[in-house]
Amino acid sequence: MQRLYYFDNIKIVLIIFVILIHSGLAYIPNAEGWSPSYLGPLPFSDVLVVGTIELVAGAFAMALFFFISAYLLVGSFDRKGRTKFLKDRFVRIGIPLIGSAALILIFIAAVGASVALFSFGWLWFLVYLLVLGLAYSVWRGFNIRVRPVRCPQAGMLILVALVLGAANFVVRVWYPPDVWVLWHVVEPAHIPLYALFMVGGILAFRNGWLETVSSSVLKVWGPITVVALCGVPVSIAILGLSALSGGFTAFGLVSAFWEAFLSVGICTCLLLVFKQRWNETGRVKAALAKNVYTVYLIQVPVILFLQAYFIEYAAIKRPPLLQFVLVGVLATAFCFLFSNYVIRKIPYADQVIF
Repeated sequence: MQRLYYFDNIKIVLIIFVILIHSGLAYIPNAEGWSPSYLGPLPFSDVLVVGTIELVAGAFAMALFFFISAYLLVGSFDRKGRTKFLKDRFVRIGIPLIGSAALILIFIAAVGASVALFSFGWLWFLVYLLVLGLAYSVWRGFNIRVRPVRCPQAGMLILVALVLGAANFVVRVWYPPDVWVLWHVVEPAHIPLYALFMVGGILAFRNGWLETVSSSVLKVWGPITVVALCGVPVSIAILGLSALSGGFTAFGLVSAFWEAFLSVGICTCLLLVFKQRWNETGRVKAALAKNVYTVYLIQVPVILFLQAYFIEYAAIKRPPLLQFVLVGVLATAFCFLFSNYVIRKIPYADQVIF
């Protein structure tokens, strides 16, 4: 299969947004407890900016990672066969997952905390990828023939977003966003989104959607996406972040459908725009793309160190928004440089995480 350079370029953008998500958790109220919190009052303008980035990035970054992973998984299975496919999945995903989880356990023991506090943290994505690979392998074992599915056009994507919004609302009545279960592996609030894009990636490969999708989809979904994006800071300014956290409320209903349209819109527009305009590579872009997976593995410890430094130890205390920018920029630069110039030099690293 010809290499899809626009996938590589999208992944570079996605990992930067993932780093921004984790960088911002220290600078918004009611964030997950594993990140340090800014000491002092959070200015409204800072919360507005950081909260907007958090909500927008959370609506599409991991979903599009799942779409790309599922799309590439099908071709990998076809080329390698079940045995080699599963072996390679364990080497590239299982070994980093086991190794990173072991380091987390060692850290827990070192600080004297209970092992019961163990969670997979940001490694949950790797667990999903392993499960996805195993599930697809089992599915292929049944040799079930599936009828071709036409590439969804603008109208069908609106229907998809409506179904996703309804599923979001139902799940979030009981499990609001940022509520995790099973050792921080499952966030039920985003299961419909991730499942949709995993299945979508598989169907897209099998039915050649990315080769046949019409650019006219942008004429409909471009404006929808812009309106949905503009609605984020307005909603935060009027209602606050807590009002968008789910539950059996009118705000919970609106936010569930808003996020669905935002997710489908951003992912659709990114795929089409990058396919049309950035389906090329170069020395820098190729190097960055090569390191995306490793950057995902190492980014959280780096972010936590930088957050702790700026919040607690820096001689000059900077405003939360500036701290967020510094943490995001420094973490991104350090992770890519450390991955490319240090981790890549480790023997056999190329066979596992590059």
